Amino acid sequence: MFMKKVLIATDFSPAAEALLNCIDEFKRMGLEEAILVHVIDIRFGEETIIDLQLEAIKKLESIGKKLEAYGIKTKKYTPVGFAATEIVQIARTEEASLILIGSKGKSVLKEVFLGSTTFDVIRLADVPVLVEKYNKHQGHVKNVCINKFQKILIPMDFSDYSTAIIEKVMTISPNIIEEIILLSVVEQGETLEEIEDAKKQYRELLEEIAGEFRDFGIRVKVEAREGIPSVAITELANEEEVTSIVMGTRGRGLIKALLLGSTSDAVARISKRPVILIPVNATK
Repeated sequence: MFMKKVLIATDFSPAAEALLNCIDEFKRMGLEEAILVHVIDIRFGEETIIDLQLEAIKKLESIGKKLEAYGIKTKKYTPVGFAATEIVQIARTEEASLILIGSKGKSVLKEVFLGSTTFDVIRLADVPVLVEKYNKHQGHVKNVCINKFQKILIPMDFSDYSTAIIEKVMTISPNIIEEIILLSVVEQGETLEEIEDAKKQYRELLEEIAGEFRDFGIRVKVEAREGIPSVAITELANEEEVTSIVMGTRGRGLIKALLLGSTSDAVARISKRPVILIPVNATK
């Protein structure tokens, strides 16, 4: 199950604490267990590390009690090391079904966290990663949206890998998803006529996929656009105010396809909406 066992990575910043706002939705989606992880930087001295671990354990225990009130089992980890490697390793050991991590850490004004820990987790993980996004309002950090699967955008390039992402989304209960937007992007064409022909072909293919979701009672829109994929994806996500973007990543492999690798990296970095990145090997 997509949400059965979620690893929640926290640095105890306001942005990381806001990750817990999604738990009620995840519980409805079948969340049974949360793995709480706070990594102590290996570069601290031994005495400092011990103090930091003791402090982190207390904070994780407090978070755990809140989750347990929902009937969710918890495990807590405070490893010493490099954050991304430790998070990914624990996710593998615990066989987590998803890693939940924030897009910003200590400062909600800079893309520092995504540029380091979150970005590295995306590249290393072999399970789906949900990259949360935030707004800052009157000094408070708030999730862009709580119901991540209410209205989702799925970019498609019609490869086997993007088709596998569709199959993954179909494992989510139709009671959770209200609307899906399917998008395909035409990057280039020799003439305007060629571009329009490609967009028409893409729309027809997207309509076939849309029919499968409509059979479950889910509203579906299809879009075919021209331009740079990452820009087209994030622009449409903002226009439609989607609650998340769901797309594939290269994972640890060397597979190259339109929506894998650099495009998903760019979307995760520049998107103002939450992004769910599914490694192609995680779809099998």
